[in-house]
Amino acid sequence: MKKARLFFVTAMLAAALAAVLAFTACGSSATLTATYVCGVSEKNTYDGSNNTAYQLNIYDDGSYVMVNSTVIYGYNMCMGITVVTTYGTYEAGESVDGYKAYTLSEATKVIVNSYSTPGGYDIHIDTDTSTYPVELPAQSEGEKVMANSKEDVIKAYGQKLTVYVKDNAYNFTLTDPTA
Repeated sequence: MKKARLFFVTAMLAAALAAVLAFTACGSSATLTATYVCGVSEKNTYDGSNNTAYQLNIYDDGSYVMVNSTVIYGYNMCMGITVVTTYGTYEAGESVDGYKAYTLSEATKVIVNSYSTPGGYDIHIDTDTSTYPVELPAQSEGEKVMANSKEDVIKAYGQKLTVYVKDNAYNFTLTDPTA
């Protein structure tokens, strides 16, 4: 359990660094107005867990950057790490029962970095610069999924999403706590 926790913390730190570097690379003059985090851990079929950390950065120009870092731990080792960074715009809702909803648009850009220890693959996809088709990271053992276009990558990783931020907190949830 300590190893899984260490990987989870490492993933969160990697996500924070990736978000800063990714947005800096865009050359935008937008100002970061808020950063929220969320963590999810679930058991997997490898006698371990999938540990995911999300970091949502909100900017004053109506844009967002979401960094999703997943560490797959199983068979007493880190089996793989995938970091997905999505870019788009958002709409902020009114506060209800102490939560504010941010509706994130379908991503306009997605960057995927993934490495598998047992599989030995290293995947890098940038929807703005990649040459298609590209292989997407596998969701299960032996799977091979190809993306034939930028739209395929966005469909896999950059769907429209609503997150719920608790008032006066720096974290969020992926399910509506007011429902």
